[in-house]
Amino acid sequence: MSDQYFVIPTNKPIAGKSVSLPGSKSITNRALILAALATGETKLTNFLLSDDTSFMLQALQEMGYSIDLNETHRECTIYGKGPFRSYDRTNNFFIGNAGTAMRFLTSFLCLGEGMFRLDGDSRMRQRPIADLIEALNSLGCNVRSEQDNGNPPVLIKAKGLPGGKCRIAGKNSSQYISSILMAAPYSREGITLTTNDAASKPYIDMTLGMMSQYGVKSSREDYHHFTIIPGAYSPKKKYLIEPDASAASYFLASTAILGGDVEIAGLSRDSIQGDTGFASVLEKMGCKIKWNENSMRLSSDRRLHGLDIDMNSIPDMVLTLAVVALFADSPTRIRNVANLRIKESDRIKALVNELKKLGARVNEWDDGLEILPNILPGEKYRGASIHTYNDHRVAMSFAVAGLRIEGVAIENPGCVSKTFPEFFDVFEDFTAAE
Repeated sequence: MSDQYFVIPTNKPIAGKSVSLPGSKSITNRALILAALATGETKLTNFLLSDDTSFMLQALQEMGYSIDLNETHRECTIYGKGPFRSYDRTNNFFIGNAGTAMRFLTSFLCLGEGMFRLDGDSRMRQRPIADLIEALNSLGCNVRSEQDNGNPPVLIKAKGLPGGKCRIAGKNSSQYISSILMAAPYSREGITLTTNDAASKPYIDMTLGMMSQYGVKSSREDYHHFTIIPGAYSPKKKYLIEPDASAASYFLASTAILGGDVEIAGLSRDSIQGDTGFASVLEKMGCKIKWNENSMRLSSDRRLHGLDIDMNSIPDMVLTLAVVALFADSPTRIRNVANLRIKESDRIKALVNELKKLGARVNEWDDGLEILPNILPGEKYRGASIHTYNDHRVAMSFAVAGLRIEGVAIENPGCVSKTFPEFFDVFEDFTAAE
C-alpha cells in the first residue's frame, strides 16, 4: 500500500448496503488462549487474519502448539495440550504492539514451567503492565519488568501458578483482569480476584462468557469480585468467531454522516462484544437502529445531535464518535476515557491534533475531550494529511471524516493491518456510488 490513502468525498447517501466483516480480534485472541489450554482439537471459524492475531499464532507455534491455518476459508485448527513447559533455554517471544497478546500470554506462560521473555515494538515498551505483574506475583508467580519501569519486556520464571487471592487495578486495561481470569482454572488453588476500578467492563463479560463456552464456570459479584476454581477447558469441535463490532463502527458512522441505511451481517443483540453498544450511541445522536435475529440495521437522515457521554465501557469507539461529532448540530463531550492515552497511541492527544488539522474546535481534558462542530456562519472544515501514529483506529476513523471533508489523506494506511488488513478495499466498495 502507498504512503497515503486519499479519501474520495461523496454527498450520496448509503443506499441499503450490507457489510460482512472479518472476525473480532478480541474474540480471536481469547479463543486461541482457551483452545491452547484445552486438551484436544478446536476449529475456529471466521478467524481474523491480522497482525495482532498473527503475533499470537506465532508465539503459540513457537511453543510447540500444532496449528493448521486455512487462510482461504478463514479457519484455524489448534491442537491444545495445556500449559507450555520448556526446560532447556530462555524462550523469547516478540508480539509487536499486540496488547492482547502481551497481556494474555503473560498469565498464560505463568501456568507452565521455564524461562520466558515477552517483548514488543517501541510503542509496546511504553505501555504499562505493572498492575498485571504485581497481581501475578501476589499469586505466587515470579514476573518482572526487565527494565524495572513497569513496562515490557517482561521476564517470567515459571513453575506453575499457585493461585490464591489477588487484588488488581483495572483502570488502565481490563485485559489485565481477563488475562488472570483465563489462566485461573489451571492454577493449583484457584483464584479469587478483586478490583474496584475495572475499565471496559464489556470485555470482562466477553472473557467470562467465552470461558463458560469452553466449559469453565465462574462466580462473581458485579465487577468487583471474581472466583475461579481449578478446572480445565474443553475443546470445541467448531467455534464461530463473531464479526468484529469495532470494525462495524466505521460503516455505521459513514452511514450516520452521509445518510441512508446499512445492514451489518452477523451481529445481533446477543453479541458478546460490548462495542455493539456504539449503535446505541448513534441512536442517541439521531439515527435509527433495528436489531434482527442475525444482523443489525442503521438508518440516518444526517440530522445528528451532540451529546455528553461516558465512554469508559467502550473506549475504542471514542475515535469513531469524535469524527461523527464533527457533523452534529451541537457539541459532544466525551468523558472517563483516560486509559486511551496508553493504547496504540495517546488517542486523546492524537484526536485533538488531527481534528484541529481539519479546522475543528476541540477542548482536551486528561480523561477525554469535547468537539464543538463548526456550525457558525462561514465556518467550514478543511482537508488535511492525517498523521496516524501507526494506530489503526486513527486511520479508519479519519477515513470516515474524509467522506464529508474534501482533501483528507490518511498517512501510513497500512497500519490498519493490525486488525483489519482489507479495510480500505471494503471501505471503497462500501462508499462507491452505484
